Amino acid sequence: MTLDDRVREFIAEIAQDLVGLDVALFYQANPRAFDTAAGIALRTHRSVDEVEPALERMSAGGYLETVSRSDGRYQVFALSPSPDVWRTLCRVSEAYHEDPRSRKEIILMLVHRRLQQRADDQAAGGSGPDG
Repeated sequence: MTLDDRVREFIAEIAQDLVGLDVALFYQANPRAFDTAAGIALRTHRSVDEVEPALERMSAGGYLETVSRSDGRYQVFALSPSPDVWRTLCRVSEAYHEDPRSRKEIILMLVHRRLQQRADDQAAGGSGPDG
């Protein structure tokens, strides 16, 4: 199996990092999940600060829908009912869980992106989030 262009695009533009991949795989495995960023963080064993950007990217990309609760005090995230969203997340999950070569390519894409971000941060004179 080779990595599908749609999967490659999702990883590059939406997931962007391991946390984004974890959140996407969580929603594929739990398509009826309806929870806050804090709840998703707890369920994915990540911090809220880590999952919020991933949830925002998935929402902006049309993969998640957001609903305000308690007079706007809480924002809840749910998987979009779009069949295209479901097909894409299933392809991502299949590539990651069922094909070692595709999993390796996905991880390499994410690691390369992180290394490029660090290099860009250093070139800009900043230390970035990792110091």
